[in-house]
Amino acid sequence: MAIHIGKLINEKLIEKNETPSWLAQQMGRSIKEVQRILSKPSINTGDLDIISEILNVNFFMYYQAEVEEYLSKA
Repeated sequence: MAIHIGKLINEKLIEKNETPSWLAQQMGRSIKEVQRILSKPSINTGDLDIISEILNVNFFMYYQAEVEEYLSKA
């Protein structure tokens, strides 16, 4: 199952009652940059680390679960 990290980040924002504008402010980025992040299925690890810290969510665990699933089928 492929991960769409932008959708996962957006879901966590909604759960925490926060907005993309709030995330942009926390990251020191423009709203356009954050909207682009949220629309993409992948993200660079630096941005993912920053967002993980801001939202207090380990987004890397989603990738770990995907790798473990892949390896269990090999």
